[in-house]
Amino acid sequence: MKKYYLNLIVCLVSFSLFAQNDAKPKLTVEQYIEKYSAMAIDEMFRSRIPASITLAQGILESGNGNSRLATQANNHFGIKCKASWAGKTMYEDDDAPQECFRKYDAAIDSYRDHSDFLMNGKRYAFLFDLDSKDYKGWAFGLKKAGYATNPQYPELLITFIEKHGLHKFDEVKLSEEELKEKAEEKTEIIKTYGKEFVINSVPAIAAKENESFAQIALNYDLKVYQLYKYNDLQKDDECKKGDTIFLKSKKNKADIETCVFGNGDNMHIISQRYGVKIEKILTRNNLVLNQQPQIGQTIYLNNKRPDGLQLVIADTAIQRDSVQVITTETAPNTIKTDTVIMNETVYEDAAKNIETMYPVNENTLSYFDTLEEKKSELSFFHTVQAGETLYGIAQKYNVKVDALQFLNALKNNNIEIGQKLIINPNLPSADTKEPQPIPGYHIVRHGETLYSISGIYNISVADLKAINTLNNNEIKIDQRLMIVPVKNSVVGETKTPTSEVLFYTIEKGETLFSISRKFNVSISSLKLINTTNLNNLKLGEKIRIR
Repeated sequence: MKKYYLNLIVCLVSFSLFAQNDAKPKLTVEQYIEKYSAMAIDEMFRSRIPASITLAQGILESGNGNSRLATQANNHFGIKCKASWAGKTMYEDDDAPQECFRKYDAAIDSYRDHSDFLMNGKRYAFLFDLDSKDYKGWAFGLKKAGYATNPQYPELLITFIEKHGLHKFDEVKLSEEELKEKAEEKTEIIKTYGKEFVINSVPAIAAKENESFAQIALNYDLKVYQLYKYNDLQKDDECKKGDTIFLKSKKNKADIETCVFGNGDNMHIISQRYGVKIEKILTRNNLVLNQQPQIGQTIYLNNKRPDGLQLVIADTAIQRDSVQVITTETAPNTIKTDTVIMNETVYEDAAKNIETMYPVNENTLSYFDTLEEKKSELSFFHTVQAGETLYGIAQKYNVKVDALQFLNALKNNNIEIGQKLIINPNLPSADTKEPQPIPGYHIVRHGETLYSISGIYNISVADLKAINTLNNNEIKIDQRLMIVPVKNSVVGETKTPTSEVLFYTIEKGETLFSISRKFNVSISSLKLINTTNLNNLKLGEKIRIR
């Protein structure tokens, strides 16, 4: 009888998959935070981007995950296809009719792609020198680097983060198990660069295709400014495949006395080829910025040259400027506090590097330079005027009062003159009393088990196996599993994962790491939702899983 029932349900689901409409569950701010905070935290430990920043951007740009892009394409950050995208796509009206947006198999892919975009953008490189707890610095840095055109963008992010306490996620620390796991992952990544080589006793690597200075710095536990300093680079320099990247400072002298300036050379290439600081080579050869020797000229690497050099015409010279790295110890009064001077100088202070970047010029941006330079702004501030009510403001922007309350963390309808309210037209309502999505397919992700998947959809492992005719508990990444709410017996009544509360009793030999893998949740998420110290688990202790 049960087998007949399951077959009937499967038939109904197969039919309903073709007849489903756009009805999706509406998430509140709190539900979105609960559902996606673990992803933001994981990305913070992978990329150093504050979890609060990622969460705030995801909420504001996807309307709490309720936008069409988020629900149908798992795209929480409005990332467009761009020339390099070869994955799935979805078309949506934005700055132009039917623009191409990226479509992901799961929300985690959107979160990861968002981090990768920032890591790959050369204008965002110095943001990764900021502390991962410095959400204010990141907010203003994103605006300065050209992420959004809205002049209020930094204030929007900061206000939202503080109203909803998102900065608490920036304080999460890794456990010993997670630290070990991250170290192993980093070791595997470093192997992909190939064996480190040595030039003039200085360790170096060859940059990979589509690599960035931010990614290399993260992988080798360096700061971005250090890579720029070690390699005599400027703020606008790009990382190209095959480039020699020194991991420590180059030497003052080479292991040979002289070299010959060849076809295609420039002084930076000479500096990298022999592992000698470019300023030393320039000084010893009586060269200044934008000067370059003719082909066949002898270049002195260790001693002052005794004669002059024949130079090419300055206009045709290919010459990187020598870079001076300024520290507070060596030049405490170099920068005026009342005037920001735009320049290509690389500073030790990440905030100073961001402040002195040249403003973004949309006419000179390459196609993949920036994500949001022309994107429609999804959120903005409304300053409360005399006589205004929350209801009147909601009507003015065609949104509901409950959406304003959730977005601004308001406990009631009371507002004050001069108060700044965040408005998001993409979030017209915070009402969650809408039909739940009909059952469909679940794509197996890395680390998932039948047990963890059954918990997400509130069905038993036995039913999950029966529906999908599985003979054992083995599943593969990217495998499609049909999901049917057998326990509820009515199509469409499956609870969302965020509405369930689950507790678990510790068994013998279990660790926080093994439990996190068992239920497919992060250790950082477990620590956030439990008030007790989870570093020393006890047999029989009950902890909250979600």
